[in-house]
Amino acid sequence: MNHSIFMKKRGLDWRKFILLFILCGCYQVLHAQHKVNLQLKRATVTEALKKMSVATGYEFFYNSKQLAECTKRVDAHFREVPLTQALQEVLSGTDFTFKTENRTIVILRRSVSEEKKPVEKKEIEIRGKVVDAADHSPMIGVTVVVGDALGGTATDLNGEFVLKLPVDGCDISFSFVGYEPQIKHFNGKNAAMLSHIVMHQKLMEINDVVVTGIYQRKKESFTGASTTFKGDELKSVGSQNVIQSLKTLDPSFKIMENNQFGSNPNRMPDIEIRGKSSVMGLKEEYGTDPNQPLFILDGFETTLETVMNLNMNRVASVTILKDAASTAIYGSKASNGVVVIETKAPAKGRLQLSYKGDYGVTVADLTDYNLMNAREKLMFEDRAGIYKNKAGSPFDQIRLDSLYNARLRNIARGVDTYWLSEPIRTGFTHKHNLYAEGGEEKIRYGIGLSFGQVQGVMKGSDRQTIGGNLDLIYRTGKFQFSNKLTIDYVHTNDPSVSFEEYAQANPYYEKYGADGKINKYLYYPSSGIDDFPVANPLWNAHLNNYDKGEEFGFTNNFIIEWFATHDFRVRAKFGMTKNDITQDTRLSPQHSQFDDVGENEKGLFTHSLTKSMVYEGDFAATFGKLFADKHMVNAVAGFNFSSNKNTMNGYSANGFTEDQFAAPSFANGYPDGGKPKYRENQKRAASFYINGGYAYDNRYLLDFNYRNDGASMFGTDNRFRNTWSIGLGWNMHNEGFMKNTDLIQLLKLRASVGNPGNQNFAAYQAYSTYMFNGWMTNVFGTGVILNALGNKELAWQETINYNIGTDLSMWGNRLNVTFDYYWKNTDPLLAIITTPGSMGVKSMAMNAGTQKTRGWEATVKFSPVYMPEQRINWNISVNATHATASYANIGNSFSALNESGRASLAGTVRYYDGGSPTAIWAVRSAGIDPATGKELFIKKDGSYSFSYDVSDEVVVGDTEPKLEGVFGTTFYYKGFSLGCYFRYQLGGQVFNTSLFQKVENIGTEEVYNNQDKRALYDRWSESNREAQFKGVSLVQKTDKSSRFVMDENTLSCESVNVGYEFTQSFVKRIGLSALTLQANMNDLFRWSTVKNERGIDYPFARTVSFSIGATF
Repeated sequence: MNHSIFMKKRGLDWRKFILLFILCGCYQVLHAQHKVNLQLKRATVTEALKKMSVATGYEFFYNSKQLAECTKRVDAHFREVPLTQALQEVLSGTDFTFKTENRTIVILRRSVSEEKKPVEKKEIEIRGKVVDAADHSPMIGVTVVVGDALGGTATDLNGEFVLKLPVDGCDISFSFVGYEPQIKHFNGKNAAMLSHIVMHQKLMEINDVVVTGIYQRKKESFTGASTTFKGDELKSVGSQNVIQSLKTLDPSFKIMENNQFGSNPNRMPDIEIRGKSSVMGLKEEYGTDPNQPLFILDGFETTLETVMNLNMNRVASVTILKDAASTAIYGSKASNGVVVIETKAPAKGRLQLSYKGDYGVTVADLTDYNLMNAREKLMFEDRAGIYKNKAGSPFDQIRLDSLYNARLRNIARGVDTYWLSEPIRTGFTHKHNLYAEGGEEKIRYGIGLSFGQVQGVMKGSDRQTIGGNLDLIYRTGKFQFSNKLTIDYVHTNDPSVSFEEYAQANPYYEKYGADGKINKYLYYPSSGIDDFPVANPLWNAHLNNYDKGEEFGFTNNFIIEWFATHDFRVRAKFGMTKNDITQDTRLSPQHSQFDDVGENEKGLFTHSLTKSMVYEGDFAATFGKLFADKHMVNAVAGFNFSSNKNTMNGYSANGFTEDQFAAPSFANGYPDGGKPKYRENQKRAASFYINGGYAYDNRYLLDFNYRNDGASMFGTDNRFRNTWSIGLGWNMHNEGFMKNTDLIQLLKLRASVGNPGNQNFAAYQAYSTYMFNGWMTNVFGTGVILNALGNKELAWQETINYNIGTDLSMWGNRLNVTFDYYWKNTDPLLAIITTPGSMGVKSMAMNAGTQKTRGWEATVKFSPVYMPEQRINWNISVNATHATASYANIGNSFSALNESGRASLAGTVRYYDGGSPTAIWAVRSAGIDPATGKELFIKKDGSYSFSYDVSDEVVVGDTEPKLEGVFGTTFYYKGFSLGCYFRYQLGGQVFNTSLFQKVENIGTEEVYNNQDKRALYDRWSESNREAQFKGVSLVQKTDKSSRFVMDENTLSCESVNVGYEFTQSFVKRIGLSALTLQANMNDLFRWSTVKNERGIDYPFARTVSFSIGATF
């Protein structure tokens, strides 16, 4: 529909010839739209109005039940007949009349006053505006009805309406699909009450539209598995970032817990949707994460870091596409799922300014650490025998006794340093977003500024983001132009001393020397004592060290759309992203790690600069039409191309003489054998795609996708591949035998199959690459050596994805259930395979084996209290998921990885046919033999042996829980909201590395570090034979066995939120349009059946935040 003729003139000073051109165009459009060309044969009044709506483009609002009672049949042939005349003829002889307001026609039952014409009643003209409670944007097309038959209208493009009401009073009802209806009583004196109407979405309403980034489709007629969350719903869970909120709301969206880096704000998480489709554990070899989903921001591909930095106040909605029917439109990039993010578009109307602020406090969670205190650690060292001279020298023994007694005296006078608190602080976070928007029908604009400062819980750890965005939408005639420009700056700092170094410091050491200064060493052995010096982590932390990064970039996305007809449109879009990332790290020459090197090698400075340029273009045509009121046809065809080029150069320098002189110009040279680095790579891709959808009477549904992809990352013999998907659906609730029941509002069965692929691989994995041989030159010049061996037959990684599911909504939308069962087979896998040394390279990219994944997910939402008219609702929700995966046909392709895993201290992942990516491999253990104190192992044949044999490894557990998910509740009472969500995991196992490395595997070096308390207790001895752990020993190695595999069940409070939306009467009194307050607590507690250290280099954290939103 062409809305351009309704742009209100607000005194804009247009040039005369432009004004004349617009007026002429408006006259032509008005003239054309007021004429009807239509033939009706035995049509009911309802059918006649529907066809007139299609023919004229006007919106018709009427009571379908009342019209259904009308028995009139219409036979007419209109040729260039004015619309009003045609309507009069259609409605003649009936009890109905009509009223026109702009492009909206309201069909009303004739009032008695029209027939008998009594004395004219006094009326008053009322003007008002209807807005959405979520973002206070104007709502177009809201039905406004006065009483039962006194008249009505619909809101215009600015959400405004005009009514003439009797002065003696009446009821006015407001209704819109998906929103709670409202009834206001007018008493002749309260006109101000109707000037601003706020409508709320139905809290249990199923989302009507699926946004894929390429097309939109009604949820009811879509066969794919997808979930959509509004921006306010994401924000209510937490204000950290979009990714954290999705983890709470959807069971299929998983953030893999990073036990090494905890809650470090500068580390990007590993994310999965519905499990893995690629070989796990090879992120570094691939150069990217092959299991990461595809992210789409406003219709363009984007990166995980961009999504993490995105200010949540800009987000309008996020849709997770899960199965083949929903993801296959992205072809070979979509086997891991797709996350589609839509930001808010500027709203029409007067200039409106909104501010959203988030303020948070973050504290470290150290409850999973179980370290010894000073007395326990000294007792453990004594039992381990480090104060006994092994050479039998009495003089050395005297020195060791003196050392023990000195430490014992320190403990007696109260020395018990809690080192974990030293690098920790309370982190303060604040984020601000200011957005100005407005415009008319033809042009809308939005200008935003955002600033964020995130302090990590470790000193010297923070992340600062500054951003600006400019959104423009211009429409003229049948064309619309949209442009989104975003500019971002990110500054990061990371601590130069890891949390682990503080955790290793013994508690009987004092932090400061007798003079109150920081000593370089906590302990330095005297001569004659075979011991190691212990560096003071506070000394290294106070030096002029840094690890900082800066990123500056911009993204510009331009879209042009041609609305050729009501059913057909063409869209072209082009996006470009430019980023420069600088990373600088510096270690002072006084750092303890340089104690044993020469003066010309002390200190280290490392610099890298990465520049990237990404562009993407897309051209698509979209068609959608309803034929004969039963056959709905949708189709999209398009072409897409993209390029990603980045360069990296960097160098390292050492030989600094002073701590305060940090610039690289003060360095002595490059490290031994070092030289500057440079790397350049580029990825290109091009695709053609077709998407179609068909629905018969909104009962029987069919979706299909076909896409042909070409990408530069694969072998020359396999550059192109085809991806496809088919989806079927059945809306049982629209069948005749279910239409007369009010019990079920939605019952859909759906199934899909397709073969999306994966492009998350390195740029030149299929190419033979070389590097210059600078140290061996000859008369012909500089030579080259083979760096990586190419594979021209390297094929695409292809995943066949099956899904069956159902959606159920019943009891007036009080109960909503979604269930999906899926299985996907990735064949062939793409992996980095170790090659024989005779080939001249260590590894190469090859296709090897398959991976099979099966799983299910379910979500149940129930509303015990559901009174939307009174704005009172109580919802209870629970979701659950489980998935399993296995390898097949890989043979010995990963034998090198298996060997390195067996040789590593705690490596429990193996790659075998039939094995699972999440399985724990180790030798079975029968426990500690009470008689000897030795561990008794169970061999593959079931026999027992004290000898450990790695060939007896079997699966002894699986880290994938049998059941995991989130349950929670939300309560809403007239503007006040309260919600909480809890995450649970049941039935999985974990290999307890804390027990394995900090209880038994404590060697002659590790003994000088602080250890787990359990290393002191329940150890085997002559007096304690029934023990869980072997006796204390510094030379006895413990091998990986099932003794350290434990059942892990966890429960954590993931989110608690409280909010309040102030009433309009109060807000207006203080000069605002809207005001909301909200408080969130995230990761409040975590309970687990396993005591295992979490957050090795950086601890986990808990967050409390407060948010305020105000619209002026």
